[in-house]
Amino acid sequence: MVLWLVVLAVIVWILQTALGFWQFKRFSNHLRDLRKLGRVAIGRARGRFLAGVLVLLVIDNYCRIIKGEIMEGRTVFADFQPFDDLNGLTLFELSDELCKSLNLGFQRSVAVLSAKKDYEDYMTMQANE
Repeated sequence: MVLWLVVLAVIVWILQTALGFWQFKRFSNHLRDLRKLGRVAIGRARGRFLAGVLVLLVIDNYCRIIKGEIMEGRTVFADFQPFDDLNGLTLFELSDELCKSLNLGFQRSVAVLSAKKDYEDYMTMQANE
């Protein structure tokens, strides 16, 4: 009986690893395609009880958002969808108030503001080198 539980646990672990790798590969390919359009700011909001959110914002040389994509879900089968709510805005004008006025919801707002902060941190690091 215990042997079957161990075998089952190993099978589940292998399946989880394979599906995680598959999701990462899909994300990498999608990110590579978006980078052909411009720089990409990536934001995320982890979800334990709420669905996790991943936002990809393609920006031009003036940090204007030209395309947005969002992935929301609890499983590895979640896929990117168009996210045009922020198109035309500059990355630096994103704020909590703007997210609330656009009715983005909590997780989406966290992911959008995470993309802004991560990009600002990246630019600061580049300036200091």
